Amino acid sequence: MGGIPPPPGMGGIPPPPGMALPAFGALPAKPQLEPREELPKPSKPLKKLHWEPVELDELKDTLWETTLKNLEFDMVDFDKLFQKAVRKKKKKKTPGSAKKSVPKSVSLLESKREVNISIALNAFKMTVERLCDSITHIELHVLNPERLISLIKILPNEEEEKAVGKFKGDPSQLTKPSLFQYEMCKIPHIRKRLEQVLFMSTLDSRTTVMRVNIKLVWHALRAILKNPNIHKIMHLVLTIGNYMNHGNRKGNAHGFHISLLQKLNVTKSTTGLSLMDWLVNHLARKDAKILKFTSDFRKLYKPTEKKTKEKDVGINEEPALSLDDAARVETDVILQGLSALRGKLKELGKDLKNMAKEEEKAKAEVMRRKSSLKRGQQNATLSSPNSPTSARTSATSTREPSPVPTNHFYKAMVSQFIGAAKKSKKLDQMYNDMIKTFNRLKRFLGVKDIEKPEDLLEIFSEFLAAFDQAVYDLKAREKKRQRDKRRAETANERRARKLEKTNANRSSSRGRRQGSSLEKSMSSPNVHDLSQ
Repeated sequence: MGGIPPPPGMGGIPPPPGMALPAFGALPAKPQLEPREELPKPSKPLKKLHWEPVELDELKDTLWETTLKNLEFDMVDFDKLFQKAVRKKKKKKTPGSAKKSVPKSVSLLESKREVNISIALNAFKMTVERLCDSITHIELHVLNPERLISLIKILPNEEEEKAVGKFKGDPSQLTKPSLFQYEMCKIPHIRKRLEQVLFMSTLDSRTTVMRVNIKLVWHALRAILKNPNIHKIMHLVLTIGNYMNHGNRKGNAHGFHISLLQKLNVTKSTTGLSLMDWLVNHLARKDAKILKFTSDFRKLYKPTEKKTKEKDVGINEEPALSLDDAARVETDVILQGLSALRGKLKELGKDLKNMAKEEEKAKAEVMRRKSSLKRGQQNATLSSPNSPTSARTSATSTREPSPVPTNHFYKAMVSQFIGAAKKSKKLDQMYNDMIKTFNRLKRFLGVKDIEKPEDLLEIFSEFLAAFDQAVYDLKAREKKRQRDKRRAETANERRARKLEKTNANRSSSRGRRQGSSLEKSMSSPNVHDLSQ
């Protein structure tokens, strides 16, 4: 394609000076770069490295500016390692040669499911036998929460359990995912057990969160209940409210609903200042120390109260939680978590109790068989000690029954269950104490329509934020007033100095004029003297 020719009389844009346009149809010449050091030819054909060479206009200020010379390496050894594979010619089959049959792996799963399970198992980086042993013995250092979640996802479902039950072949011929499913089907209630192990392994983190939130809300409620400064401010609000409502049905009230604390910025004065601004101005004149009372609610509770060395203070230290943090806690979520914890522990306790009964039953059965075996041996010896039948009976009866296998799940879970039950009981007690404090504060404030601690705390959180903002605005206004005052004083001083200087200049000028006229009068000759 030649493109559209320029209109008559127009030759197009001329090239810049020193540059000639390439011939029509010719590609622009590649930039000339400094050549690299050449490498010798390999002694053997090598495998190719598939890459995309970088295209550069110049080498300056690039990595490749410093890589023009080659680095030394053992080329002989490299050629051996990366030589191209030589294809071997296929040997023709001879009539007498028999092909050895390689046993084919057997899969009991669908192809997609097989792949997903294989990917999950490869993440463990251990054999199926070792992994199954870790699951059987509940090795918590191997079965962390992330791995437990992954394992639960690949446990055999109902259809896969049926497929495993129908398999009658050699397990060693199964693929890795199918072998895992085969071994898992041997463990009774495996899904339920792993879910319980997962629950117990994440219990500490979840109970810690609940404990911190319960204690934080409790501290926030108690701080409002015990802080004298906030009580004094609410007293002042009641006073001015009754004053403003004097003479109507809302006047002379004994108290006010705390929701008013969120609306103190709504009522404005004639100068544009809010009732909150007035409160802060009044307190600043009467008792300036009270303006800092909001700091009492910024550091209510520290989750980690462990003693630290002086040199470690401030390193990885958790910040103290405030009333704002407490207002964001959802107590319904805490209650649901406590209920779920009790339900899970009740279920686990029931399972452990049944396991203990089964183990006792199995041990009793073993003892009964041992006792029966002992009596049979004694009877056989007394009846005919030298007969061949008694000898065979004696030899057969010496096989003692197998001992009861150790229930590793029971052994691992029972101690954790006891500790978890104590934690659950402690959390329930803490939650009840928090609700008692909440109800006590409601009674103290005279409110009945607030049902959740976080709703009450949110009102005070907004009030404290508005109070801090009013204090900040007061300081800003005071700074502006002081700044304007200094400017006015400076301007007055400047005007006074200018006036003083002007007056001085006027006095000096008047004095010079008077002196000059006096000199003239003294220096001029008298007419009477001249006549003489």
